[in-house]
Amino acid sequence: MLKQFKSLPLSNCSPLLLPALFIYIAVVIIMPKFGHDYDIYCWGKWAVQLKSQGFVSAYDSSSEINYLPVFLYILKGFSILFDVDRIMPNIYLLKAITWVFDTATILLVCSLVKNESNRLRYMLFGLLNVGFFYNTIIWNQVDGILTFFIFASFYLGWHKKITASILFFVLGLNFKLQGIIFAPILLLFWLPGLTIRKALYYTFAAVLLQVIIVFPFLINGNLKNVVKVAFGSVDYFQFISMNAFNFWHLILPGNLRYTPDNEVFILGMTHKTVGLILFCSAMCAICVPLYWRLLKALQKKMDADFGLKLMLVAMALCGYVFYYFNTQMHERYIHPVMIFLTALAFLYRHWVLWLLVTINYAISLEYICRYFELNNYEILVFNPRFMALNFTIGLVMLSVIWYKTLKRDALKNNMEPV
Repeated sequence: MLKQFKSLPLSNCSPLLLPALFIYIAVVIIMPKFGHDYDIYCWGKWAVQLKSQGFVSAYDSSSEINYLPVFLYILKGFSILFDVDRIMPNIYLLKAITWVFDTATILLVCSLVKNESNRLRYMLFGLLNVGFFYNTIIWNQVDGILTFFIFASFYLGWHKKITASILFFVLGLNFKLQGIIFAPILLLFWLPGLTIRKALYYTFAAVLLQVIIVFPFLINGNLKNVVKVAFGSVDYFQFISMNAFNFWHLILPGNLRYTPDNEVFILGMTHKTVGLILFCSAMCAICVPLYWRLLKALQKKMDADFGLKLMLVAMALCGYVFYYFNTQMHERYIHPVMIFLTALAFLYRHWVLWLLVTINYAISLEYICRYFELNNYEILVFNPRFMALNFTIGLVMLSVIWYKTLKRDALKNNMEPV
């Protein structure tokens, strides 16, 4: 497995490790001890349960835990650090663990930057990005961990480290199943050069890792409950929007947080069905040109030769349209998109898009949490429809970049990273 990491440009990050460590320690020292009340309550309660009742209790029939095993391994490790009665008062320190993953993700992005003089500055931009920072350090959410697994899978796939790419993707799926939406693009890394022997090897590696992850629950007879949790997240909240300021906020009035998505919307179809159709249509528009090119390349026994920029945009678009069109979306489901927009800014200077979407994302989080206790949350920037409009503008900008990059890439005239 160590061979999978040879020849990666990780050495580009060596000069950044000390500054990254300094920033990490400084942030941990000054980070607030509060977070989202309900999430903190859940993390603390679950950690107490894992410590006092044992790890396998997570998926007992009476358990209220509804997260997948990889997060529970992290939470179990956290619980070991404290006595049971000290877990809840110190649950805010879970931010420090997520911040490790955030830092690692930004370092991976910076390793792709060719200009050495830019790397330190870009690392600072990435770590102190308001969207990333708010989600982890203010809210105490853990979306940065899923983002790391997905971006690491992409990063390794781009560098043709297929086994490692697949394994990181499996870890991502075992953290949050929503990571599956990135599979169509990651498959473009995995399929070229695939033989029966390689397919069997990759499948064996993925299945082995999956068995290792669920093994404690397998031998305890709770595997069916793991599966139940994995697929139970679908239709868990049957509302049009769980505070995701997307397409639906743009076209519908009222509080969509409490508007059911299973009522007829148009042409006999529910809001959920319309959202799924729009999402699937957008995914087809993204994937069909890429798979068509892959097919033509395979027919000619040539490499498809996708450019890095094209693949970054494709990943960003997949995450974006998932968040933008579907119902039942939480505000944080756009979080993994941020890292691909960050890479597009660092490598190809798409700074305006990056700033627009990440700032709008941070504003949406503050509108929900209101930790800064501002005097007025009724001003324009906090208006749900205005935030939805900003996300729409971001999607249009990203789509234009997609079209132009797809055209250039087809002509073998890719832009070079700065």
